[in-house]
Amino acid sequence: MAIANSPTSPGQLSSGQTAQLQLHDIHVPEQVSNFPIAPGWWLLLALVVIIAVWTYKKLQKNKRLNNSKNQALTALENTPSMSAKECITLLKWAAMQYVNRQQLAKLHGDNFQDFLMKQLPEKYQVRFIELSTAAFKGQYQATQAARTTADTDSDCQQATKMWLTHALPIIEPTVPPVSAEKQQELSA
Repeated sequence: MAIANSPTSPGQLSSGQTAQLQLHDIHVPEQVSNFPIAPGWWLLLALVVIIAVWTYKKLQKNKRLNNSKNQALTALENTPSMSAKECITLLKWAAMQYVNRQQLAKLHGDNFQDFLMKQLPEKYQVRFIELSTAAFKGQYQATQAARTTADTDSDCQQATKMWLTHALPIIEPTVPPVSAEKQQELSA
């Protein structure tokens, strides 16, 4: 008895077996194209580009806003023997970078100190007043004791650093109105 599936050479196939084994060449599938990309990928790409542009613009705006603050802090750190008067001048310069110059230039003494205090968060306001009051009071006095001046300068430097660090950049300034008496003094 012969086995039906016995191996035979190609030339020995019967005609019935040849009809069953019509072999074709191997066909490689067509290459899948990456284009056109599905719309979802285009939306994702657009979203990534929009977020990248927005982040870049936000960082640039933040850098511009903090530029004056960083300059003032650098000036304060590079001059360890800065006097109280120089500290107040530095504070005024820094504030003028963020607030209308005409309104701020009118402020001096207690009015300027109040303006600076109002720009700080509430938790720093009392400490700022404690550190800067002597400097603002002594700003227009001709003579002071050397010991008091050194303490005042040190305190004013601390107050200046606190204000520059926590009050800047000023987003919505609150400039107190100048009283009618002060306005008449300024105009005279």
